[in-house]
Amino acid sequence: MNFNTKAHSMSETEILRVDRAGAVETVTLNRPTRLNALDQPLADTLLAYFESKRRDLDTRVILLAGAGRAFCSGADLKAGGTPDRLRDGPNGDWGLRDLLRAMRRCPQPIVALVQGAAAGGGLAMVLAADIIVAGESAVFHPAFIKIGLSATELGVSWRLQRTIGLSRAREMLLTGRPMGAAEALRTGLVSSVVPDAELGAYGHGLADDMLKASPDALRVSKRTFDATLEIPSFESAIELEERGQIQIIRAGAAARAAG
Repeated sequence: MNFNTKAHSMSETEILRVDRAGAVETVTLNRPTRLNALDQPLADTLLAYFESKRRDLDTRVILLAGAGRAFCSGADLKAGGTPDRLRDGPNGDWGLRDLLRAMRRCPQPIVALVQGAAAGGGLAMVLAADIIVAGESAVFHPAFIKIGLSATELGVSWRLQRTIGLSRAREMLLTGRPMGAAEALRTGLVSSVVPDAELGAYGHGLADDMLKASPDALRVSKRTFDATLEIPSFESAIELEERGQIQIIRAGAAARAAG
């Protein structure tokens, strides 16, 4: 499936809908009758989409949403013929791991717009976004331990412990208790809570503000955010951030000289 078009919109029957407005793409998981559960075709299509963004200079912000009353209820383990590579096993969920890596490697900021359930693999996708906005109906389910798996899956423990703190994250993961929108805002898991009907408009408002920055500034910022999370030293973080600024300054100077 080719995602490298400047103006692309899939039909309502497609499992992934991509709608473009200027430099912003809204990517909608489109299996509402299954609460947008991840079967193999949807996982593969999401992976192809995010991998296609690596060198897409036209798309500058990505909004990620789910059709219907849920964001994503996790892996569709009830789907007939679900390949082993979407299930836990000796090789793990390598397809979903590749998807999450692709989300972090694509240079565009990703804004997750969450209504209803974000469970299991759906929660992992939400946590791989740069900004999370919750609708009032949003509920975040770790899910893994309740279906007989380890509570540590798909990088969820890495992000949650850094976001909401060790004790709260471990309580959530070890008990499998869901977290509603109000508590998600209080703990810092999400940046805002809005009525479900306003999620799209709020996301586009965030995107509009981001588009006021230069394309290079957005890309360097996202890459630097992730790198500084891995750096224990304040001095090293300052050095890395300064290099990013130098890149932006030199790119601007080169563009002015070329003009």
